[in-house]
Amino acid sequence: MEPVDVYLMYCALKAHFGKGKYDYHQYKGKTKISRESFYKRKDRYFFTKLAKRFDSYKEVEGYLVSNFIKDRKGYIVNFNDENYDSWKLRRQGFFEMFPVEMYPFVSNFEPIFKVENNQHPLLMKEYLGGRVSLESLIILDELVQYTPDWNKKLKGDVVWEPLKKLMKDYKGFLTIDAKRYRMKLLNLIEKESN
Repeated sequence: MEPVDVYLMYCALKAHFGKGKYDYHQYKGKTKISRESFYKRKDRYFFTKLAKRFDSYKEVEGYLVSNFIKDRKGYIVNFNDENYDSWKLRRQGFFEMFPVEMYPFVSNFEPIFKVENNQHPLLMKEYLGGRVSLESLIILDELVQYTPDWNKKLKGDVVWEPLKKLMKDYKGFLTIDAKRYRMKLLNLIEKESN
C-alpha cells in the first residue's frame, strides 16, 4: 500500500467516525479528498510509516479503526500500537471473553438494560467503567435490541448520543454470528439458574 492510499483511508474513516453522516461501507471508503492534498500535509511521515509497516489493506484498516474507537477526533499523531494490539487481542478471543463479561449479570439479566428516571442503565455504566466492551454492547443490541428504548428514554443525553453513534459506526467492522452468541448467553444464563 502506498502512503497516499493510507492517507485516503484515514480520511474516509475520519469522516465515518466523525460527526457527519458519511458511511465508510456504503461508499466503499471513497471520498472527495484528492490525492494531491496528501502532499500538502506536514504529517505525511505517519502515513508513510504505516504503509511500510503493514502488508495488507485489512491490517491498515484495523489499525486505523482501533485508534478511531479510542480517539474519536482522529488525530493521527495520537494513534498508537497499544490501541491496535489490545483491539486485535479482543477480536481474536472475543467469543471466549463475551461470557466472562456477561457472567456478573446473568443472575439478574433484564435490569441491566432498564432506564429509570432518565438515569443511565447499568449496562452503560459498566461500559463507561471499562468492565463491558464496546463489542459486547453491540452484540447485546443484536440479541435483545435495547437501543430503541434507550433512544426514546435518553434522547439528547450527552453520554448516550455519542456512544450510540460510536456503536453504529463500529458495528459495520464486526462480523457477528448472533445465533452463536445467543446460544452462548442462554447457556450461561441456564447454568447460573441451576
